[in-house]
Amino acid sequence: MERLKDGSEVADIRLGRLINFDDRSRDFPIRTLVETKKPKARLWRCAIRLNQGASGSCGGHGGAHELAAQPAEVPDLTHDFAMKLYWEAQKIDPWPGGSYDGAKPFYEGTSILAVLQAMQKFGYIDNYRWAFGLQDLVLGVGYNGPALMGTGWYEGMSTPNDAGLIQVTGRVLGGHCYLIDQVIPNRELFGGLNSWGDNWGVNGRFYISFACMDRLLHENGEAAFTLGRHMAPHKLL
Repeated sequence: MERLKDGSEVADIRLGRLINFDDRSRDFPIRTLVETKKPKARLWRCAIRLNQGASGSCGGHGGAHELAAQPAEVPDLTHDFAMKLYWEAQKIDPWPGGSYDGAKPFYEGTSILAVLQAMQKFGYIDNYRWAFGLQDLVLGVGYNGPALMGTGWYEGMSTPNDAGLIQVTGRVLGGHCYLIDQVIPNRELFGGLNSWGDNWGVNGRFYISFACMDRLLHENGEAAFTLGRHMAPHKLL
């Protein structure tokens, strides 16, 4: 087991999502922007496939994938960019230490909220909204853009089948950040992009059922949507 910044333990160091939900976020639901819509299928293109390697930087890599995806595709994002986004989030989050140079103590992991705040700090987004339930997520992905997810990660999610489908089965290995960039309402499926390289899943992608996602959201899951996206210069380079 590996210990993260908040004192929690994970079976896989790549599972670096920490829970830090701010109740004030309830005042900023995505629902108000999509509540009159009907579910529709949508896939938001993301041209890159990043690999976080043996680090807890899933938040930084998930954030980089979100920025690289439609509707405002920031070009030329790399592993180094994702790590710098991650380290900045570690400086923002409420726990001491991190994995950046000079951090004391040395720890992996950060929160989804801190990643969003780092994206905002560097000028890539104006704001962000949250999904509070499965229907919010379905409509948000259908109309607004990809969702930056933070959920528990189960054993059955680590090994997609040949079609890329993952299952919420077995024991919880830790918390993970990933991107949901596709919704297929008539099949009750989401499509997503992980940060474990293009040899994992189907070219780095996976599918998960509405039922499994609903369970994850009820287990302290988070789903965030960015607003006011900018193809800004890399202010942190």
